[in-house]
Amino acid sequence: MGRNLTLRLPPELVRRARALALKRGLSLNAWVAELLEKEVEREEGLEEAFSRQLSWMRQGILDTGGIPLPSREEVHDRAP
Repeated sequence: MGRNLTLRLPPELVRRARALALKRGLSLNAWVAELLEKEVEREEGLEEAFSRQLSWMRQGILDTGGIPLPSREEVHDRAP
């Protein structure tokens, strides 16, 4: 069983969100839970990817072979 959560939202937003949830065949509660689950999974995936890349850098897996990385200006085509 889930845990209750109280949110204070503008009435118009609740009305519009409820209408969207119904279009998807879901209750507002189920739709909000689905949205939160997707966002949490996305964020955790980004954190895992970042952590993995840092690990690779520390291990030297992303070795450039002695070639220096481009500067920020070069990457963004801002070189003087």
